[in-house]
Amino acid sequence: MMSTFFGLNISRLGMQAQQKALEVAAHNVANANTPGYSRQTARMVTTAPMPYPDGKGMLGSGVKVAEIARIRDEFLDMQVRKELQTLGNWEARSRFLGQIELVFMEPSETGFNAVLSNFFDSWQELSLNPEGTPVRAALLENSNSLVNSVKHINEQLKTIRSDIDTNLAIKVVEVNSLAEQIKDLNSQVISAVALNETPSDLMDRRDMLIDSLAGLIEFTAVETATGAVNIFIGGRALVKDSAAYRLALEPSPGMEDAWPASPRIVWERDGSEAMIRNGEIGALGEIRDNNLKEYMHRFESLIWGIVNAVDAVHSQGMDLNGAKGEKFFKGDFLETLEINPDIKKDLGKIAAALLPEDWEPGYSPNPGDSRNALKIAQLRHFNLVFDNDAPLKGRLRFPSAGEAGLTTFENYYKDTIARLGVDAKESNRMTENQFSLLTMMNRRRESVSGVSLDEELANMVQFQLAYQASARIISTFDEILDTIINRMLR
Repeated sequence: MMSTFFGLNISRLGMQAQQKALEVAAHNVANANTPGYSRQTARMVTTAPMPYPDGKGMLGSGVKVAEIARIRDEFLDMQVRKELQTLGNWEARSRFLGQIELVFMEPSETGFNAVLSNFFDSWQELSLNPEGTPVRAALLENSNSLVNSVKHINEQLKTIRSDIDTNLAIKVVEVNSLAEQIKDLNSQVISAVALNETPSDLMDRRDMLIDSLAGLIEFTAVETATGAVNIFIGGRALVKDSAAYRLALEPSPGMEDAWPASPRIVWERDGSEAMIRNGEIGALGEIRDNNLKEYMHRFESLIWGIVNAVDAVHSQGMDLNGAKGEKFFKGDFLETLEINPDIKKDLGKIAAALLPEDWEPGYSPNPGDSRNALKIAQLRHFNLVFDNDAPLKGRLRFPSAGEAGLTTFENYYKDTIARLGVDAKESNRMTENQFSLLTMMNRRRESVSGVSLDEELANMVQFQLAYQASARIISTFDEILDTIINRMLR
């Protein structure tokens, strides 16, 4: 025969289960505004039934909380992290392409295009007054302005390259820090799971760290039966159970195609290269070795084209002293580019006249001639071909008959700015689109894992009523027992 207290035990279990459910709801409400918090729920199951005495069937024995479950959608997590990787990539591209664009898009009065125009205008003025000292001084001043502008732009582009390398180093340290923190949380989660516990709050903290990591690199996250989340980059483990494997930034000495070799991201344990794609780190390497390299290449090709063209014409002219002209510019690198020191000391060495052998029959050679200066001034209008086979040392030449791909100095520079503008605009547009997409994905994830105060309050009322009902049953049993024990014996 079943004990009289059986019903009391069922009610006791009911009160305990509802109380625990109320505590879970209170925890949800308390963390409604906690970043990264995942809603929790008390999952109730019936306790083991008992055979019904003196009859067929089983009699329920009550309820218990089987687990405090964490509400999370792994598919949405994967989608959000994928979008975070893409957003990190486009944000980095947009940021640095914007910086490159600012270098070239200087105010029109002081920008490179204006300085270049003043340079050729000065040669035009010299062709009108080849013996005038003020005109030659103005040419020297505008030539120096051109050289200074070139050096300024070159230095700014090199600074951006240095900033990218610095950012790479910082982000690699950040990846290592996140990996260490994820590893530590893995250890705590593994220990809790081994005791049949569900450390939901620890898992939330770990997922926030994994989301932060997603903005930096592309990876694969795999949750194991032990509760650990293992993270792989290019098939190699960054985090595995309770271990983290560090990345390092290894300087690459030397040059690649006349370009400083990029630092390599390697695995610290064996020095092998890490396969970094997407994310902010992936974008930084791509910007440095593709976008920035291309625009520095085009700028240097333009400058060496101008230098070589002016030098070629100037060295075939005659100065005021009747001597053959020298190269107008000196220097093998943009950093060392300058006006020929001899010309700076003696403005008479500016070769504005043609050499005697270039004079037509019947004309006498005259140092006051200006046709060589006019030839240099007219270089701005010539269609030229830029040969970029020698990286960062592009050369120009006059075209062959029928040759395509012709452009002037000014148009080549404008084309460079136009290309940069297209790249920067695309990056900005993709960043905005990606941000909108990520916002939508986060809302979907929040609708699953986030806390709804209205829903929690409704649950609390439900649990409270169930608790009161169980308590009422205990009161009823108390009255029955009181009747049996105290009143029936009288």
